[in-house]
Amino acid sequence: MLQKYFTLLFFLMVCSAVFAQDFHHRQAESVEELIYKKDPNRAKALYNKENYLVVENLRTNSRKRYYIGDVFMCRTKDDFVFADEIYSVTDSSFVVTALNETTNRYEYVEIKLNEVTRIYKRPKRNIGFGWQTFSPFAYLIFEWAAWGVSPLQNNKWPIAAALTAAQPLFTVVSNQFRSRKITENYRLRVFKSF
Repeated sequence: MLQKYFTLLFFLMVCSAVFAQDFHHRQAESVEELIYKKDPNRAKALYNKENYLVVENLRTNSRKRYYIGDVFMCRTKDDFVFADEIYSVTDSSFVVTALNETTNRYEYVEIKLNEVTRIYKRPKRNIGFGWQTFSPFAYLIFEWAAWGVSPLQNNKWPIAAALTAAQPLFTVVSNQFRSRKITENYRLRVFKSF
């Protein structure tokens, strides 16, 4: 029995000696490498001195940056919705790559900043039914397995049924709050890296 513990201890010591490396032998990563690891699109814009899009919230003084290569979702005055990568940014417009369904190939579409009416934070969620929809009933099954309370005799099944029925409503409400309208409080601007 004692031999098993010594064998395990010996094995752990050998593994730690193989994978250990002294601190003074490690090579420190440069600032550029760290920035490229964290956000490659931002690093390219910073080091190539490129333009990028900024969505400003003037009430909270917060900014969201979109660099070349990032996916940008917006609606224009013509009611076209674009959810594509930014190809280039000029002083007063930006170019996205959009799929033309008639020719079935990607094309470059230039959008002027004053044509954008809405900006979307995330894609629209579909209303679907799956095992997540019926997850409130899992607690009733747990009580049945753990304490022997029948799900039909449990007084919590109306709550589980109400949560299951309200799940599509939560998705609809979540879809309503996914966009920001360009107003005097929200602006779309172009900045340049220096």
